[in-house]
Amino acid sequence: MHAKLIDWQLLMQLTWPPTIGRAAMWDGFARRYDGYARLSEPYVAPQLAALALQPGETLLDVGAGPGRLAIPAALQGAKVTALDVSASMLGELQRNAQAAGAGNIDTVELAWEDVRPGDNLQPHDVVLLSRSPAMRDLAKVDALARRAAYVMVYSGRSLKSFHDELVAGIEPAPPVQERPGLMSYVLVFNQLIDMGIEAHVDYLPDGFDKWYPDEDAAVADFAWLDLPAGSEARFRANLAPWLQPEAGGLRLKIETRTAVVWWRK
Repeated sequence: MHAKLIDWQLLMQLTWPPTIGRAAMWDGFARRYDGYARLSEPYVAPQLAALALQPGETLLDVGAGPGRLAIPAALQGAKVTALDVSASMLGELQRNAQAAGAGNIDTVELAWEDVRPGDNLQPHDVVLLSRSPAMRDLAKVDALARRAAYVMVYSGRSLKSFHDELVAGIEPAPPVQERPGLMSYVLVFNQLIDMGIEAHVDYLPDGFDKWYPDEDAAVADFAWLDLPAGSEARFRANLAPWLQPEAGGLRLKIETRTAVVWWRK
């Protein structure tokens, strides 16, 4: 028996600190996350297609947030369980699901560290983690999946980096900066290999995309940021580089990629 040269599990723990999975942080960001999710709607279809869901299959969306993927999956006929540690995130999801007419979604407010497969959470046909801190415990993910599991993470510019640039000079610099180095999907893939799981990696387009008639409309569309009074001039300056002339108006378009690490059971 030989020692591992690299402890991929430890690297993941260091990349995703325990605080990232706490409810208070996500409760405070829920309205904003929902706003960013709406801007990323043009990229949802290929990510949902990657799951190859069949009508009637059960889907566990871990860290479901405001329902960016859970709701369209339910509309396609999947029976969805949306798990999140944040009551505020699940509140956004329930409002969005009601507006979309998606009634086949069960919500579970539970911290991932408190999940006990087969006890307080049953296995599902497919398990999805989309930008979820739950990737810190892939053995639990595997135990909950009957057919397949999918882990989706940014492999380029992230929501966090876009957000930090939009609020630069308006809000304090974030205490947790994105770290350079190995992408999270590399850590996920190598952890799975260490677990004896033959994983696959695909890459899908991702980003934020919306057309506006003018700059005022673009600024108004970000009302969900709830920025302090007197900050509009700075916000306009932060937003301007992301707006390009198109069809008599302005298009916000930020292109990146999502890596999909997946495995069959």
